[in-house]
Amino acid sequence: MKRTFLNTAVVLGLFLSGLVLAGCGESRSQFAGTYRSEEAFVGNKHVDLELKDNGKGTWTLAGKSVEFTWVVHEGKVWLYLKSGGIIIGTPSEGGTKLALDMSADWHPGCPANLCVSFKRSAEGG
Repeated sequence: MKRTFLNTAVVLGLFLSGLVLAGCGESRSQFAGTYRSEEAFVGNKHVDLELKDNGKGTWTLAGKSVEFTWVVHEGKVWLYLKSGGIIIGTPSEGGTKLALDMSADWHPGCPANLCVSFKRSAEGG
């Protein structure tokens, strides 16, 4: 009986430790905030990007918003769209700028003609 209890406690402890470690990733706090595209994206409309501390975000263009989740992985900001798409953002200038690769391909950087550059808004955290 004692051995069964000890085995159960060890397995439960390992399981809980695994959950804690799985939840640990790179901190989002330095990138959380509100951003605006540096150039108009469609016509004269700018894109507003909000990255919340809880890992949720919104992309707003011309009054229409799309929600996504986001994480920081290897110093880059990864946006996970509900449709299954992934957009990788490369931060610069201490997180005040963010270049999103819209190529739908894996690039080490952001191709100039397929890149949307954002600048953090003054109230952006």
